[in-house]
Amino acid sequence: MWCKPAVCAAFAGIIFLILVAYLWFKLSLMNNFLPFALPDIGEEEIAEVVDSLRSGWLTTGPKTQKFEKDFVEFLGGEVQALAVNSATAGLHLALEALGVGPGDEVITTTYTFTATAGVIRHLGADPVFVDIDPRTFNIDTGKIEQAITPRTKVIMPVHFAGLACDMDPILKIARRHGLKVVEDAAHALPSTYRGRLIGKLESDVTVYSFYATKTVTTGEGGMIVTRNQEIADRCRIMRLH
Repeated sequence: MWCKPAVCAAFAGIIFLILVAYLWFKLSLMNNFLPFALPDIGEEEIAEVVDSLRSGWLTTGPKTQKFEKDFVEFLGGEVQALAVNSATAGLHLALEALGVGPGDEVITTTYTFTATAGVIRHLGADPVFVDIDPRTFNIDTGKIEQAITPRTKVIMPVHFAGLACDMDPILKIARRHGLKVVEDAAHALPSTYRGRLIGKLESDVTVYSFYATKTVTTGEGGMIVTRNQEIADRCRIMRLH
């Protein structure tokens, strides 16, 4: 026998006590857990869900159209809004509508959720990462131009934690090089830039998230905003496929 019975029993007792302490610690954390974000859901929201279930419209329908209309009104008009099932889907559709595909490059930031780069790869294109400004955690606009190559098609800035990127230089660089701009605004409702709501700048597309931790939630969901009729038409068709 590799150890004496008394020693084995003592060792087993110590292991048991460690496991009990660990489980107690985990339960204590669960009971006193500080949630990252609690959605504000009341009886009005619950009634709307019940009404939707009873209406027979479980996906796109009259309420989705009203939501899109209300979103446009909130932004001040002059744009189109298309609801989708996530900001990831919205970014994917936006890039697809702009013709991004294999061999293309999309410039974006190093500091973002993986979906920003993932949708680029999903279309067969290559993400080109530009470092952040350590003061803002947003893309360093002074480093964008040096990342542009003949393959670059889109610049995709990310408004991190609700702080808008410095959009004027980004838009100027895009115009100078004939590039498109898609704003990842998952964190940016209702962020502003120089007194204007994100979604009303001169970018080609802006995409929002309505995930549970965002300022407005639909459980899962996103919104594509654009002034461009061709982009809107393409996204409207492709979002149902």
